Amino acid sequence: MRGYYDYFLLLSPSEHIDEIVQQHKQYAAKIIGPYSSEHSKAHISLDQMIRQKSFIAHPVMEQLKKGMRSLPPIELTVDGFDYFNSGGDDFKTIFAKLRSDHNTTLWFKQVKKFMPHKRFSVPHITICRNIPTADFELLWPYFKAINWVENFTVAELTILQRETLDSFAKWEPHLTLPFEARNLNHPIPPKAPVKKPKNNTQDGQMSLF
Repeated sequence: MRGYYDYFLLLSPSEHIDEIVQQHKQYAAKIIGPYSSEHSKAHISLDQMIRQKSFIAHPVMEQLKKGMRSLPPIELTVDGFDYFNSGGDDFKTIFAKLRSDHNTTLWFKQVKKFMPHKRFSVPHITICRNIPTADFELLWPYFKAINWVENFTVAELTILQRETLDSFAKWEPHLTLPFEARNLNHPIPPKAPVKKPKNNTQDGQMSLF
């Protein structure tokens, strides 16, 4: 049965950032051997659509296209490395951190509004995904000591596609949706409640002074 596809929505860092990420991945592989994310390109995961018929996915893509046009390109900053537990305490994921400030936080919130699923996840660039704790303990002193701070600009959303029921299918480029706005539209803050002036006169008239 054909005609079902998976879609992967992501942001792609610059080629220079990807080159540095690949160097770190190669170092990790020399120390701990092959691991699941060893050969993946540097990316920032946003969302996935699994087992979709094209006629169902198409309207979603059109809405995404409109939404991405309303956003400007964003400058992001890699700022060192961190890790989180994945699959309990027995496995961990090492990733390159992205510096967070008011502008980037607001930008990612706007992006999430247009995603098919409204899952929350901290944006990051995975280096070693789901590695055993023993391997993590070999690698973390190396990554912890690296002071990597570098800016890059993301100007488009990338959508990859693969056939769901093909066990050997690889992710292939499907669409790129550019960010075309000049500025980020900040939401209008709620108006502060208007306080009624106190009545300071005995005859019920409002005091003006």
